Amino acid sequence: QRGSGSRLRLVDGLRCSREAIPVTVNDQWHWGSITKSMTATLIARHVESGDLSWDDTIEGVLGSRVGTMSPAYGPVTLLELLSHRSGLPANLGAADQGGLAQHVATNAIADRLAYATAALGQRPRARRQEDFLYSNSGYVVAAAMLEARTGWSWESLMRKRLFEPLGLTSAGFGAPGHPGALDQPLGHFEPNWTWRDGRPRNPVELNGKRAPDNIPALGPAGRVHMNLSDMLDYLTAHRDLSEQLMSKASWRRLHTPPFAGDYALGWIVKPDGGLWHNG
Repeated sequence: QRGSGSRLRLVDGLRCSREAIPVTVNDQWHWGSITKSMTATLIARHVESGDLSWDDTIEGVLGSRVGTMSPAYGPVTLLELLSHRSGLPANLGAADQGGLAQHVATNAIADRLAYATAALGQRPRARRQEDFLYSNSGYVVAAAMLEARTGWSWESLMRKRLFEPLGLTSAGFGAPGHPGALDQPLGHFEPNWTWRDGRPRNPVELNGKRAPDNIPALGPAGRVHMNLSDMLDYLTAHRDLSEQLMSKASWRRLHTPPFAGDYALGWIVKPDGGLWHNG
């Protein structure tokens, strides 16, 4: 889509490598880490409304909730978490994740706080502010700070303050579609698969099971799905600095790398000023 002109949506391929069911332009896609820009946008709205500050620290917001944490993380701010400058490792190990809900969280806030507690117990892997270290854990901790301040889950706030205002009616969390059905594209995976070995990509846990995904606690780092039209609406809000959501000053803060490098808050800023992220 260019300007306010008509939209062109193109898709190709199959919902599943074992069935001849084509994808459609209305299918819901799992956007993975593009979710990070959505989490940053949500937090920016709460900063503008005064619920949070970019300078709020982990110690100041979560210190009494997480118990023991590495002292290095106490002064880390929201701004550093969302720009991957906190020093936090990329992820929790499998053992730490194993105790958290694997499919549907019964208490998303408690699960996220448990993840944050485990993450903040790890030693830093980089220097705060000085080093860029891409961290899913950093986005979970930032969302836990938002939840602590508001009392609402990240999922509820995403629906209320991002999906609904922008009319993103297809947006949701986790693998799209229903367990055992091919009503949406299904994730493909082959154990020990490499990019060039030529083996087919098999669908994951199709028979009566929901396709695996990031655990629910990792939602703020990468669990949103939506269709292409809704994604265009979301991207248009960023492109046009939509004052329906927040002021242009808040949008610019979101799109400006706060430290050296090209990573802003949930977006990589390309040399031509364009915004990009893998997913």
